[in-house]
Amino acid sequence: MTEKEWITYLKKHLFEKPPVFKTYNEDCTVIQKEEQEFLLITTDALVETIHFKLDYYSFFDLGVKLANSNLSDIAACGGEPEWALLTLGSPIPVDVNWAEPFLQGLNQSLNKFGAHLVGGDTVKSPFFFFNLTLFGKTNFPILRKGAKEGDLIFVSRPLGGSSAFLRMVKTSPLKEIPENLKKAHLYPEPEIILGKELSSKNLATSAIDISDGLLLDLWRICEENSVGAELLQEAIPIEPGATLEDALSGGEDYALLFTVSPSNLHQIGEIETKLKRKFFCIGKILPEKDLYLVSEKKERLKLKPKGFDHFNFK
Repeated sequence: MTEKEWITYLKKHLFEKPPVFKTYNEDCTVIQKEEQEFLLITTDALVETIHFKLDYYSFFDLGVKLANSNLSDIAACGGEPEWALLTLGSPIPVDVNWAEPFLQGLNQSLNKFGAHLVGGDTVKSPFFFFNLTLFGKTNFPILRKGAKEGDLIFVSRPLGGSSAFLRMVKTSPLKEIPENLKKAHLYPEPEIILGKELSSKNLATSAIDISDGLLLDLWRICEENSVGAELLQEAIPIEPGATLEDALSGGEDYALLFTVSPSNLHQIGEIETKLKRKFFCIGKILPEKDLYLVSEKKERLKLKPKGFDHFNFK
């Protein structure tokens, strides 16, 4: 099974009845506690040779990346992170020389947004792996479901930097890779503040964090809502040093992808002013279930939702 096929298969085994508000095909499981009080739960892992190699990651970097990849899921649901549990797998005895910087990176990143590590598990493993389970809360969860025809598609920042780093590190020494690309891959910034703004204003009709590539993650929103999308090539923000292909199909950007009704467009400007940032409108939602890119030459190209799939071995 591909990753998508596995997730589809898993659906029949998931409990999705009250108080579980939403779980399948979401960034977080959403559990309703009160009328306007929701618990968010997410989990994410870093596995050696799959997600990282120790020749270009420090253990501090790994702590930061593990925290931020989970925080990004909470951000996509408009949540506030609270408590974390860590599972650590190691092929060697735990040594303070690497465990301490790892935990420093993890805790600094969690604490930055008010979250705290409160427990976990440690096991022997044939390779290093780190898994975090993160709990959060929100009054108004943002889901992938909700995008409608005519909604505008936004991304929160330039894309493709993480993918460009991975491409370059295969052939270039780490010191020769531009700092912005290192930062994009090693220290992706979770959009917690933006997610909370979108939630509090009930502004985003849908949202997802870009972990597997713009096209694939956008297509997940499209499938959830039985719609399609059109992207404008000239509007897609590309991280300096990255390519259009990196931006469209590269993974681990952890930017926020969200949709907004045109009638609420003025509120995006208000958030931009408040946060002193710019967000990028890159297209719109279509009624037909296809994905298109309008090139800089105004050619309308039909696209496949290409991105990262753990179990696609082709």
